[in-house]
Parts: sequence; C-alpha cells; structure tokens
Amino acid sequence: MRWKVFYYQTERGDSPIEDFLSALPRKARAKCIAYMDILEEFGFNLPRSFIAKVRGDLWELRPEWAGTEYRFLYFALVGRRFVILHAITKKAQKLRSKDIEIAEARMMDVRRRISHEVASPIRQRADKT
Repeated sequence: MRWKVFYYQTERGDSPIEDFLSALPRKARAKCIAYMDILEEFGFNLPRSFIAKVRGDLWELRPEWAGTEYRFLYFALVGRRFVILHAITKKAQKLRSKDIEIAEARMMDVRRRISHEVASPIRQRADKT
C-alpha cells in the first residue's frame, strides 16, 4: 500500500510548502515534486541520499538540483500519510535549529488540530507528476 504526501496548512488555509515550491525555478520544482512522488511510493524504504531522520518524529526529504540542496521536513501520520511541514533551501552543512523548531511547532499544530477536529491542518498535493 502506498503512502500519501500532504502539505501543512495554516488555520487561515495558507500553504507555506506550496508557496515555497511555486517560488522555485521550474526544473528545481519538478525535481522536488519527483522526490515527493518517490516518497509516496517507497515510504521509509529509501536510502539516506533521499531521506534522513532529523530528530524525534521529524524526517527530511533531500532533493538537489543544479548544485542547490532543498530540504522538506516532514513526519508520518496514521493512515500512511506524510505531512510536509517546512521547506528550505539548504545553505549550510547542518540544518538550522530555527528550521527544526518551525517544523516541530507545525507538527504539534497538526496533531492538536486533528485531535480537536478543527480546520484541517493538511492539504492534499495537487502537483503530482
């Protein structure tokens, strides 16, 4: 059974992940979306060149295009769902603690909103290849 990838969505309905992707050059965006497709197909059964554990329940998807590295921080939800919480263009060897903290805060927000059945904290991908 395949996984599904969703994007974090604010209570106002904004999607920071879609905003990040739409600002990328076309080929870089295509590469990032292709990595999400691969994540849906193979889940956690991918090599470190594709995914890596950050800490706790937080993971990173690791696409690269033309020498630029991108990181999509995500976690798994019940029902074979991955939720991408935060996206960055990687500029240093190590992830910044600020980016990890943003992703962890969004993860807590998703869990809180799901348990209280308020505005949906996730949005289905519309950009599949």
